[in-house]
Amino acid sequence: MTTQAKTTTQRDLYSEVTNKMIAMIEQGVAPWRRTWSQYGLARNYATRHIYTGINMILMNTTPHPIPYFMTFNQIQEQGGKIRKGSKAEMVIYFSVYYKDAQDNTLSKEKAAAMHRAGQEVQVLKFIKYYNVFNVADIEGIPFDIPEVQLKPNEQIEECDRIIREMPQRPEIKTINANSAFYSPVADMVNMPDIRQFDSPEAFYATFFHELAHSTGHASRLAREEVVTPSKFGSKPYSREELLAEMAASFLCASVQIDYDEITENSAAYLAGWLKVLKEDSRFIFKAAAEAQKAADFILGKRAEE
Repeated sequence: MTTQAKTTTQRDLYSEVTNKMIAMIEQGVAPWRRTWSQYGLARNYATRHIYTGINMILMNTTPHPIPYFMTFNQIQEQGGKIRKGSKAEMVIYFSVYYKDAQDNTLSKEKAAAMHRAGQEVQVLKFIKYYNVFNVADIEGIPFDIPEVQLKPNEQIEECDRIIREMPQRPEIKTINANSAFYSPVADMVNMPDIRQFDSPEAFYATFFHELAHSTGHASRLAREEVVTPSKFGSKPYSREELLAEMAASFLCASVQIDYDEITENSAAYLAGWLKVLKEDSRFIFKAAAEAQKAADFILGKRAEE
């Protein structure tokens, strides 16, 4: 299948989101880190749906302390109204259409059948958005928002469970006590002892990062950056490192681990990603989507197609 991505509105959504990421990074903040609050992960209050991928980053980095949102229609349905002067937040999504060589629109099932038969199928992805409003800007609805009660021991136990139950997990060894890494050739993760880290949170965040790399192995998600490793500092290498960090962040967020101070946060560390973001406004969308796939694989979830 051939894939094309288009924007259906006059707004350049790719650039808007990318520029937001660039602004945060230029302030020395990696926006995919600590993507949660004391109220848990950002979600739609009406449906309880937790935002994922690029929306997980966007919706957890708004100025609102309680990251719960509703659409205009949901607010009306529950008898509420939007406070005057309130600013909406943008939730990004893609609509997918299928066409044959003669430009006829196809159903998803027909497109899949034609693809299996070796016929040409065009996949057209249209980036779109809808507005949501934070619960703080909504009147007339009695919200019930309890704070998340965090218990460190439970968090660590949950991390162990994630690692233990990862499908098709690579071999885990300690052959080098001074380094954490993933070896694609051996399909093995090397992890130092947990007692060598400044905190249990640092250990698990690092572990998740290396497991995220392992999802790129040919036997799993087969990412080109892992199947054909690139030199340190190259664009493919940087892409894979960013993906692994974002995936680790998603996993840490899923169990409420705070690792703001764990990974290096220097200007040099972020500069490489700034360069790529400025060159390709669609990069952050691709990276977030691939990071979500990696996190979902580790969690044993089937990634949304």
